Order: sequence, then structure tokens, then C-alpha cells
Amino acid sequence: MRNKRVYAAALLSVLATLSGAQARTLVYVSNADSGTVTGYQLDKEKPGLIPTGTFPTGEKAMSSVVSADKKTLYVSVRSQPWRVAAWHIQPDGTLVKASETPLPESMAYLSLDKQGRYLLSASYGGDLFSINRIDAQGRVETPPVQVVHTGKRAHAIQVDPTNHFLYVTLLGADQLLQYHFDATSGRVTPANPPFVNIQHEAATGPRHFVIAPGLDRQGKRNMYILTEMAGNITRLTLNSDGTATPQEEVNSVSPKEDMQRGEARPLTGDDKLPPSAKPRIWQADIHLSPDGRFLYSTERTRSQLSSFSVDPANGHLTWLSSIKTEEQPRGFAIDNSGRFLIESGQKSTQLSLYTRDNVTGALTLVGRYPTGKGANWVTLVEE
Repeated sequence: MRNKRVYAAALLSVLATLSGAQARTLVYVSNADSGTVTGYQLDKEKPGLIPTGTFPTGEKAMSSVVSADKKTLYVSVRSQPWRVAAWHIQPDGTLVKASETPLPESMAYLSLDKQGRYLLSASYGGDLFSINRIDAQGRVETPPVQVVHTGKRAHAIQVDPTNHFLYVTLLGADQLLQYHFDATSGRVTPANPPFVNIQHEAATGPRHFVIAPGLDRQGKRNMYILTEMAGNITRLTLNSDGTATPQEEVNSVSPKEDMQRGEARPLTGDDKLPPSAKPRIWQADIHLSPDGRFLYSTERTRSQLSSFSVDPANGHLTWLSSIKTEEQPRGFAIDNSGRFLIESGQKSTQLSLYTRDNVTGALTLVGRYPTGKGANWVTLVEE
């Protein structure tokens, strides 16, 4: 009997090892100028990125998100007609076009609710956000369940880990909107108060944000908002009623850089601003490591990728380092193991693949890989 138990345990161990070996991580990068999505498989052993194909999606292909069942990739197409393209993800990582669904405006940010039943999209140019139901086949339904008009420049939209609350940053109004989210109907109602001001002075430009995966030692859940123009990260704590309370602001641009406050870019799509005495701050993206111990952000003008440690006691950030990365870094992603970070640059036609030290948070460049023009969004599909 003992031998049988030992054999069974050994067999389970082998199967688990094989299962782990067969697990894959697919990488999809949206390229706005090329109008494509480029696909890769992440080789975690060498490591490296293995191309799986280039898929025409539409001019200004940008924000993307993967379905809850990991079978569909949704990509925002920000050229008219404004729409979301849905791609079926094949076993070999290639994409097959499934459908296109019109959206009310040009959507700068896509996400899903935690059940994967609703597509959430925010419009920078339209000053609104939209909620669309996703059917059992992964198709985005129209008309939207709800379209909510906001203040100036809605930029990012996400639900909290409980799926009970929804947040939207307003880059042009220096606010975080906060809502109650009904996961059954897909509709939202404003919280009380309906917004939080994110500013210590005018025009900070709250842009992308992340919510900590767990609670700090004080029992609080932290949210971190990257400000596009002010060069800092605002830390807030989320209350049980879904409202957020600002706690502090931490400088997020390397202290070695001599830069001045940024300015909001025009809606025409032209990134150019009048000459300035010093380079302008222009932050872009922000992500936490899966264990919540480290945070990373990008600044486009100096093409820098910065890292921070997160204090487990209260969520406080401490700047660790800033490294040069792809030109005008826009979007990046960290895999679920926390071992790899993949970063894209809007003015680069290559991706940077880094390994992460899970103990120190340090990044090591292991390779650069070709992609399309205007690379701006990185989405991972992990099994």
C-alpha cells in the first residue's frame, strides 16, 4: 500500500511538472501607427519573446484587455468609426478576428469587471465612459448598458477587487470619480461624495492607476494614481463604502532629472507643445508587481522606467531607481509570476524584455524584440 501511495505521489509530481512546463504566456502589443497587434510567446527558460504573428486591427489600435476565460482579446480602435475589435486567441497564439462593435467615442482605456461580463471603456476626447455587456460567446453587445458623461478628459477606468465599486480618473479635471457598481445589471451610481480631488496645485493630470492586490498591515487597501504632468504618484486608501481618501504624494521622476511640470497634449493627436526652458514631465503607465511589494511607472520625455518599493505597513512608496528604456515608453506589463516585465515605446519599433528580482525589485534587460510602429499597450494572456 505504501509503495502505491509513493507511486501516486510521484506521478502527481510529474504531471504537475509537465503541466507547468506546458503553461504558456502570450504577449500582445498594440501598435497605433501600424494599425496592428503583434503577438509573441514568452519563453521563460531562455528567456525571450518568440513572434507568433502580426494582425491588422485598424489605425490607432491602442488599449487592450483579455477576456476572463482567456479566449478573446479586445482592442480599442481609436480611428473612426470608433470601435472595439474582438480577436479569438488560438492555441498557437495567433489571432482570428471575431467581431467589431461600435463604441460611443474614441476610447483611451479598456478594462473588464471582475466577472468578465462587462467591457468598461473611458474616452479622453469624449469626456465619458461606457459599459457594454459581453455575451456568452465573448461578443461585445450594443447598445451600451450605460454611457456616463464625465468632466474633462476621462482617462482610465477600473473596478475594485470586490467588483462592487468603479473608479475613473479625469486628467483634465484633476479628479477621481467613484461609483457603486452593480455586477448584475452592469450599471453604476455615484458614491457619496461622487469624486475626490487629486491635486496639490492645478493641472496635475491624474492618468492611469493601480489598486493593491491585498491589504496593508493597517487593514487598508491602497490605490496609486500616476499624474501625467505633475511628476508624482498619489496614494489613496479605499474605504468600505467605496470612497477613496488621499494619503500622500510621492515624487515619481528621478531626482537626477531637471524637468518642469508638463502640459496636457492637444486632442488633435499631435504630441508637440511650444518650446520650454526645461523638458516637460510626461508620465504614462503604472503597474504593481503581483505580490504588491514593488511598483513601476514610465515617463515619456526622458524615456525612463522607474521602480519603487511598497511599505507593507502602510503602502508608502520609496523610489529605488530609474533606468533608460524604449523611446517614449507608453505601456508595459508584468507577468503573473513577477519574473518578467515587458515594455513598449511609442517612438520605438522594439520591445524591451526585463527579468525582475522578486526580492529587490531590480530589473535586468535580457533582450529587445521587433514590433510595430507606435507601440503603446502590452497585454498578457497567461495559463
